[in-house]
Amino acid sequence: MTFPAINALRNSIPLVDNQLISCHADEIRATHRLYEHLIGIWATGVIEAAQDLGVFAALAKAPSTAAELANLLNTDLRATRVLLDGLHAYDIVARSRGVDGQAVYTLPTELHRVFSPDSLYSLAGKISHDRAVAWNAWRNLADAVRTGARGENGAEQLNQISENDYTSLVRGINFWAPPITATLADALRELGWTDGASSTLLDVGCGTGIYSHLLLEEFPELHARGLDAEQIIPIATEQAARLGVTDRYEPVVCDFWNHDWGVGVDLALFVNIFHLQTPDSARELLLKSAKSLSEGGVMAIVDHILDEDAGAGSTQNRFFRLFAASMLATGGGDSFSVQDYDQWLADAGLRRVRLLDTPMHRVLLARLA
Repeated sequence: MTFPAINALRNSIPLVDNQLISCHADEIRATHRLYEHLIGIWATGVIEAAQDLGVFAALAKAPSTAAELANLLNTDLRATRVLLDGLHAYDIVARSRGVDGQAVYTLPTELHRVFSPDSLYSLAGKISHDRAVAWNAWRNLADAVRTGARGENGAEQLNQISENDYTSLVRGINFWAPPITATLADALRELGWTDGASSTLLDVGCGTGIYSHLLLEEFPELHARGLDAEQIIPIATEQAARLGVTDRYEPVVCDFWNHDWGVGVDLALFVNIFHLQTPDSARELLLKSAKSLSEGGVMAIVDHILDEDAGAGSTQNRFFRLFAASMLATGGGDSFSVQDYDQWLADAGLRRVRLLDTPMHRVLLARLA
């Protein structure tokens, strides 16, 4: 059986087997189901411990036994074996029997770059953010619920992630971009885009610039500007060079709230900007952005947008509601509904023309009304 086949089998099996429960069935089965949610922290724990210890870096070089890894990493043998078996239980590593009878642990090829800080789609920055911010934030969620994550004046506040935390996190979520930009590019072609000739893209709060960079690959005549803070722009500059789009990408240090963006923009792109806002600031942002669009311009909002018409069981809606809780835990922000966006767009003289599902996000396209 190949490793992908093992994954497919295990992913269909829960950690708690409710089929074995026969006494006090309803109450006990419900308790078991909730317990499985509570132990979700186990996955985060074993993955992030392995990253901290260098387990993934070591296994990316060669399969190893627990004894070999313990010797290499200067860790306890029994504890190393327990950690590796935990990773195997979550299908992070494969486990086979060596010629001498010892278990040999292998990191699948597709995961070799996932934990490397130098990889374009690495999770290393996300893990660093968890260690610095998310663990304590989630532990104190009850306090945020009591206060509503409001400022000293009692008003709703923007998300309070620090510059250092943002710099770390922004490198760890590049992997979101490829399916989103592919969907966005297809939608733009449906709206008449071809090679992007004579078109300009404005990426507001660009982060690493990955969405602009991938769209520049999709449309070889497109030109883009990316706006972000001083400590972020060097990341976007380096990545543009890495992907070979430097000649068509202009990174700009900009406080997008207080600086002028210019006019005549054919595509205004906002990726994961609105969930950091309050309703008032989200509306203000759209009022400002509408002024930058060309007559036939398109606004693209990529975010955790709730669509009640999709139903409570929608994968996207379920994720977005939990994402809103994460925003609350870290100090502000929310997942807003498509109805909220429609009202803000109308206030800004815009109208929605598309709403598209992508993994963990929706893409909203709008034009001048």
